[in-house]
Amino acid sequence: MPTSTSGRTVPLSPSQELLWEFMSALCPHDPAGSRELTVEHRRLTGALDPDVLLDALGDVVRRHDPLRLVVDAVGPQPTLRVLDDVEPLVEVVDLSGTPASERDARVADLADADRRRTFDLARGPLWSVTLVRLAAEEHLLLLSFCHLVGDGWSAKVLVEDLVAAYAARQSLGPHPAPLDLDWDDLVRLQRATLPQEPARAEYWRSRLAPAPPYHAFPFDPPGPDSDLTGEVAYPFRFTPDVSGRLRAVAWRARTSPYVALMAAYHVLVASRTGRTRVVIGTTTLGRDTPESRRMVGQFTNDVCVPLVVRPEASLLDVVAEAHAAMAEAAANVMPFQALARAVNPSFDEQRPWPDNHLFDSYLQSAVPASAPLVLPGLRIEQTWLDDDGRERPPVVTGREVPPGTMPVWVKRGAPIVVVDDDRAGGVMIANVAFYPAALVDGLVADYVRIVEALVEDPDRPVGGLVLASADA
Repeated sequence: MPTSTSGRTVPLSPSQELLWEFMSALCPHDPAGSRELTVEHRRLTGALDPDVLLDALGDVVRRHDPLRLVVDAVGPQPTLRVLDDVEPLVEVVDLSGTPASERDARVADLADADRRRTFDLARGPLWSVTLVRLAAEEHLLLLSFCHLVGDGWSAKVLVEDLVAAYAARQSLGPHPAPLDLDWDDLVRLQRATLPQEPARAEYWRSRLAPAPPYHAFPFDPPGPDSDLTGEVAYPFRFTPDVSGRLRAVAWRARTSPYVALMAAYHVLVASRTGRTRVVIGTTTLGRDTPESRRMVGQFTNDVCVPLVVRPEASLLDVVAEAHAAMAEAAANVMPFQALARAVNPSFDEQRPWPDNHLFDSYLQSAVPASAPLVLPGLRIEQTWLDDDGRERPPVVTGREVPPGTMPVWVKRGAPIVVVDDDRAGGVMIANVAFYPAALVDGLVADYVRIVEALVEDPDRPVGGLVLASADA
């Protein structure tokens, strides 16, 4: 049963279109089962009144419409509703008297549960909070959002508003000024940056049609017991010398280190697939105004960056061309459904048809770290609870999903790159249930090798690169 029958019906926001299509392609009958989540961990050190914190959380819920969002009807164009109020999904766990080894294992279990969580779309809320007491003056705050209602920036907004409301209830600061922004404002802000102009549709039709082959990398077909969400992160770091020189190369190409790293990934995918035309997907923050940066919500948008990687082009040429392609893509960003109809005339007959049909592979930036928040006697800082390495049961197995959805699950588990905010390294993430560890190890090694070649000899032709694992 829904939490409440009150509230008002609202449309999908433009940024939600893309995410809903992907969630529906993975789990058509219950898109929440796709477990597209955003998680955030904070450590609270000092004197904390948990009851006041939970009351302050209620203040935040009333402040942001997406925190009260539910889905009344599942389908290609779902019916959404913003409730008048909703009871936060909160779990309070006291581990202060637990031996250290047991406590650490329990914390790891709680963090893992957040990464595996599925939400009741009809009942809500579509986010959760776990407050863990480790000691008298040490707590952990674990947040988990269904990606439909919150992106990585939303966690930052929620925590900042929560701390401000807590301080006000403790007479440590003023009550936060009214937000005066509702769901209609969120949609308005997104439509302003995602217009549906015919010229933009034609731009994407000319750049992305036909859509690239669905799978860029070879994979082992998943079996009935394969864990379809079993991702593994493979970290990599550049030497300080490489990181420093990367900035100089990017400056020479009049672009950013991020675009230079994207160009290196274009080169890697081109070398591995044997194709010259490569499309890399990436994402934008989608918050171009001060008011959008104060809102909880799903604002991010995927952007496809197509590039022709010519063997005779220098690595520096590829960086410059990637810069031009990224600038054009960002200037032509538009709502997913309009873009998909432009590229695929059969989109409406084939739905759900997610945006990963449009790119070969994906590269994104890690969310910038949040600065610590300090109140008298209390410090709140971002942390990250790593997996403790224990073997855990599969989240979603091959036998649990309709056969027609399997290609989307395989593409979801394909190798992607997440570069650190300082551009000094990152991780490659892949599902080793069907992308072998040896393949991913080789991709990581070759990616680092290409970046090193870029900074050591930017004028080297792409065709002159020698990649040790190209035949792996």
